[in-house]
Amino acid sequence: MKVAKTPYRDLASESILSAHLSGVQHDVNKIQDVLGMKTDVKENHPLLPVTDQEDSTLRFRIYEADIRNWTTQPEPVIYRDGTVVDPGEYELYPAYGAVVFVAQQHTDAEVTADFTHIIGEANILDDIAQHAQEIEQIKENMQGPGSGTEEAVIRVGGVEPFYPVAGTYLSHYRRDYNPIIESGYHTESHRPAFGILVYGNTIDAFPFPITRKTTFVRAGLCLRNGNDTVRAKVGIYADDGTGRPSNLIFQSPEMTIAADGGWGYADLQVELQPGLYWIARHDGADAYWNGLHQMSAIPLMRFNGETFLQNLAERPNPHTVFGGYRATNITYGNMPQTFPTSGELFRRDYYCSPWLITG
Repeated sequence: MKVAKTPYRDLASESILSAHLSGVQHDVNKIQDVLGMKTDVKENHPLLPVTDQEDSTLRFRIYEADIRNWTTQPEPVIYRDGTVVDPGEYELYPAYGAVVFVAQQHTDAEVTADFTHIIGEANILDDIAQHAQEIEQIKENMQGPGSGTEEAVIRVGGVEPFYPVAGTYLSHYRRDYNPIIESGYHTESHRPAFGILVYGNTIDAFPFPITRKTTFVRAGLCLRNGNDTVRAKVGIYADDGTGRPSNLIFQSPEMTIAADGGWGYADLQVELQPGLYWIARHDGADAYWNGLHQMSAIPLMRFNGETFLQNLAERPNPHTVFGGYRATNITYGNMPQTFPTSGELFRRDYYCSPWLITG
């Protein structure tokens, strides 16, 4: 495997250019990005004046901390004798833990600062330790328990392979959670959502992976409440190969649910082969539905390359998480044969989830 390296070379007897230092600084920032460096906060930290200049008028203008590598967010605050100094009086050099005042300061002035700085610890080390522990757990899980006529179950990361038995409710919930732990039910592994408003004439489509040939005999929706009797349908769209719903495979008969809420069902007989599908809900009127919390739903990730390439030293997370595709102003009735091109990725903390029930 060829390793990418910056082509540094030993410098000859020549002037050091700013570009030489900038190249090193950029490399350091990239390393920091990869390692995920941790930070710490200092308050009222003393800054010491530089007083060894030959020109006495330059003394007591540069103040340095014994800690470097400050961050710019949150912005450092400089104090003089306990009072905040107007930023117009100085120029800040956070990477070097220094501040340069425009005017010479009094020799008795006490200059301090509040700042956040990078420390010698990295998140990647915590991740490696966690993954090592998970790998050990996988090894333990794969060693049993089967013996004799007992069927062995290989548990990967504490999660059994997903083979739904008859009567299982399937939706866009994550398949990698384990609701059962030694002490009982793991309440944080699968969070529900309640009373989520969706306006009428809306189609929400969520990722719906099928791991083996599965027969579905009912569709279901859970209503918290509505202004009147609520009408809705559940459908399945094929994937277009790029992670977007495309052609309608089937839609359920209409479900009607009383305004005071509860489950609504529609009988059907549909068989799906393994693959990625999109389970969709089409609303006939404004209603408050129950469903899944975002942490329990299958996440759709989009990588923002523009954000990634800008501000390399301190960029926001370039990954955006969505829950599905939403199309609005779609007149209720028969679901569109092709998922509307107006449908856009959407993210909510809570989703109004449709369900299919296995036979």
